[in-house]
Amino acid sequence: MTDLPDKEPLDPPRAAHLTEFARACSAAARAVSLYPAGHPAVTAALARLTATTATVTGVEPFRMAVLPQGLLLDGRAPAQTDQAVPELARLLHQHLISGLILHDGGEAATWQTLLGLLVRPPDEIREAGGISQLWGEEGGLTTEDQRRSIELREVDYERLLRNRALGDPATLAQIFDSLSSGQLDDLDDTTRSTIGAIIRDPAKLELFAAALAERAAGVDGAHAESVLHLLRAARELLAGDEEERRAAALGNLSGMLAGLSAETMAELLRQRGTPAAMVGEQDAVRTVTDRMAPADVVSFVFDSIVAEQGASHRLAEAFQALVPDLDERRQLVSLVGRQMAESPFGQTDAYPDIWKHAETLLTSYSDEQFVHDQDANELNRAKTQAIEVEHVSDDPEDRVASWLATIDDPALRSLDLQLLLDLLALERDAFRWRDIADTAAKHMEGLTLSGDLDWALKLLDGIARERPNAGEDEDHDDDGNTSAEPESLPGFAAAIIDRLAAGPAVRHAAAQLRTGDPTAVTQVKQLCDTLSPGVALSLSDVLAKERDARVRRTMRDILLGFGARGRDAVRQLLNAPDWEVRQTAAFLLREFGGDEGLDELRHLLTDAEPLVQREAIRAMVRMGDERAYRVLARVLAKSNSRQRATLLQQLTSQRDERAVPLCRYLLTELDQWTSSDVYVAVMETLGAVGGEGAIEPLRDALCQGEWWAPFRTRAFRQTAALALRRTRMPAAAQVLRDAAEQGSWGTRTAAKTQLAQIEARP
Repeated sequence: MTDLPDKEPLDPPRAAHLTEFARACSAAARAVSLYPAGHPAVTAALARLTATTATVTGVEPFRMAVLPQGLLLDGRAPAQTDQAVPELARLLHQHLISGLILHDGGEAATWQTLLGLLVRPPDEIREAGGISQLWGEEGGLTTEDQRRSIELREVDYERLLRNRALGDPATLAQIFDSLSSGQLDDLDDTTRSTIGAIIRDPAKLELFAAALAERAAGVDGAHAESVLHLLRAARELLAGDEEERRAAALGNLSGMLAGLSAETMAELLRQRGTPAAMVGEQDAVRTVTDRMAPADVVSFVFDSIVAEQGASHRLAEAFQALVPDLDERRQLVSLVGRQMAESPFGQTDAYPDIWKHAETLLTSYSDEQFVHDQDANELNRAKTQAIEVEHVSDDPEDRVASWLATIDDPALRSLDLQLLLDLLALERDAFRWRDIADTAAKHMEGLTLSGDLDWALKLLDGIARERPNAGEDEDHDDDGNTSAEPESLPGFAAAIIDRLAAGPAVRHAAAQLRTGDPTAVTQVKQLCDTLSPGVALSLSDVLAKERDARVRRTMRDILLGFGARGRDAVRQLLNAPDWEVRQTAAFLLREFGGDEGLDELRHLLTDAEPLVQREAIRAMVRMGDERAYRVLARVLAKSNSRQRATLLQQLTSQRDERAVPLCRYLLTELDQWTSSDVYVAVMETLGAVGGEGAIEPLRDALCQGEWWAPFRTRAFRQTAALALRRTRMPAAAQVLRDAAEQGSWGTRTAAKTQLAQIEARP
């Protein structure tokens, strides 16, 4: 049994917090183990636990260390231990939890998940990967917020046993800190003895090297610095040993270097000959690296290639420094190749290509292909001069600023894109041009997404320049597209343009219209014009999904410019779920004109949205064709009373004089007795629209009547007389005077009523 540390006990408030949390957590764990989720007992226990946790974490995180028989808060235990504290400690310890940090109160679901894991058998949890893995991201049971709320720390027994094998943990910690900082002069005899024992024992040195690499992970150059300090310390510690014993220890160190990564080895080898590597007159790094056996070098190269899935320039640099002789390098590369071919890595499909590149790089690596001779001479001279580069100011600030402007991200991106434009213009081989154009098209789509329409248009123009010219005498397909040989340069250009027109570029570009920038509007129109005619469908798709009225207006104007192809694209908007999109479709059909859209307009006349019906009626009015009038008359005759009432309401709202021919047609073609509501609505529309053309049909309606339907006849005459007055035209007033003098009794009555209104008007 492990006793609690003999330290100053917790102050009473903190001890009370620890006890209160232990009680709430233990009670909640029992409830979760006994009852199903959602049970009132579980709900109440979790509510108490979250409230308690919120209290104890109100000021700062609640950090607990877990011992087999107790809990420590900030490294201290309470003076008097409540039974709930060791109970919770045993529950946590059996799952190898060494620490628990609460950052906030958490939610009930978070504690439900954690306690559900804690009450499961420990063996079952360990077989599933351990409590830390299940609670972590790879376990898939928790969210990032839950893991941020409650942090678990699990005992790493493998690492613990490994460190115990090396010596006293406190001494090891001091060694690691000294190697990291380079402060080796203040080490006591015990620490130096421990380092010496590790160096002389190959097994311990292997464990120590792994721990050293683990501590230095994630910090650039830290591992190489620590290894350098270890080699310096070893050189001093081994100075008094016998030659045979010293050689064995140096052999152990050279074997340790074989396990370094290529980057760490390259960093270490750069220290050879520098003051940092010197111990007296001896180079600590060279002393060890020169003792590396060929087998160690082969092992180092083999492990690096497998770890990096190929040979890097750092590996080639380190290999060249370890083996300066070219013939010897080739022999060792051959040994590496045979060893890799016999390994599992050599059986993979990617191995032949990886090894071919690695072999070439390792046997012929040189910086001659990257550095000019003159620059190489300057670099060699620079190695002999110690200069504070940051303080050299022989260039004026404006020159430095101008140079920096040529290598910033926008400048480099512009150079990349200009290179693509130049290649598109210069390359004449159709297949190579296709590959370049494919790359340019991908960049173009990315530029539209980022909002750089200027460069997107340049790339698009570079591709479209090679497209077949529709202005020349060339063949066209049934859809009006200019045809070309599929595997010719114009054919590839046309195919890529069609792919761009159907892709996301139009949608991305349309999003820029929301800014209201006139330049963006011009650029989007230019882009769509270049992608036409295949872009019509993409435009209609954007129009169907777009909610911004400004964007829809611009898309609508662009579609109108596509003529018949734009009309075909609009047809797919007719069934859009958004009524505003259907209204736009009706408007576009009206703007396109002609009678090709009569079937679509018939469909929109029965739409459930009145504004859509209004646009459909406006489209028919604008057509001015008897076929359109016939369609409306047929819909009015066949629709139910509710639909017809809505249609008539939209008809009477028309104020376009072009509606007069439609009204005259309806008055003559519809039976006024079976369609009296339509008859009245048409007369009201004529009165609202006015014009010379409205007077004659209203006069006829005023004078007509049937003796067997006196009430309906009177209503018709009153409506006609009212409509004539509403036109406010002298000719209409004259018709009313003539009717008041010469008409039948009912006609005279209706006319006189409206004449009285006219005469009473100031």
